[in-house]
Amino acid sequence: MLNVYIVRHGETDTNKSLKINGSATDLPLNETGIKQVEALRDSFDISQIDCVYASPLTRAKQTAEIIDRGQHQIIFDDRLKEMNYGNWDGKDALEIKQKFPQAFDELGYFTEDYSDYCSGESYQHLADRLMDFWHDLVQKHENESVLLVFHGTASRSLVQNVLGIPHISLVGEAQNAGVINFSVDDRSKKAFLRYYNRVAPSNFFIAK
Repeated sequence: MLNVYIVRHGETDTNKSLKINGSATDLPLNETGIKQVEALRDSFDISQIDCVYASPLTRAKQTAEIIDRGQHQIIFDDRLKEMNYGNWDGKDALEIKQKFPQAFDELGYFTEDYSDYCSGESYQHLADRLMDFWHDLVQKHENESVLLVFHGTASRSLVQNVLGIPHISLVGEAQNAGVINFSVDDRSKKAFLRYYNRVAPSNFFIAK
């Protein structure tokens, strides 16, 4: 079995202030975010990880480096970047919701057609690049443990498409520094969700 651990980056100031935090908002972790990731690091046995991939955006890069403790050469992949929200990136989410309530679902996430109202990346484009990464991942790694460090909406999209969930609105967002775990059968490449949004302190590892 391939074990895949997905970590959402720690908190940034745009997360704290409820601003739209896409690929154009390239802020570092704030003090709370660093503490979240350090708590995860202390609960996460990085020695059991064979390979680490991360989004190159600062918040994900910093999260990966804290967790990894210099144990691996982290591979940064543009396909793991967060959704590009276009001209809404960095804007106050509540103000956007007041102007475009039809672009938000019941949980306050962007609807699948949100990009009709702004210059943002479509969910389909996001899914295509993430699944391109996923197919490469499962072909390259068998019977290993791999860590992926990236973003909230991007990880929702990956979970949706790996599991064949019909609408992204059915997938909630992991907390900052939350962990998702998949196991993937080496022969069939079928993925199984073991847990979703687990946070430190916790027991993150399943024996190989």
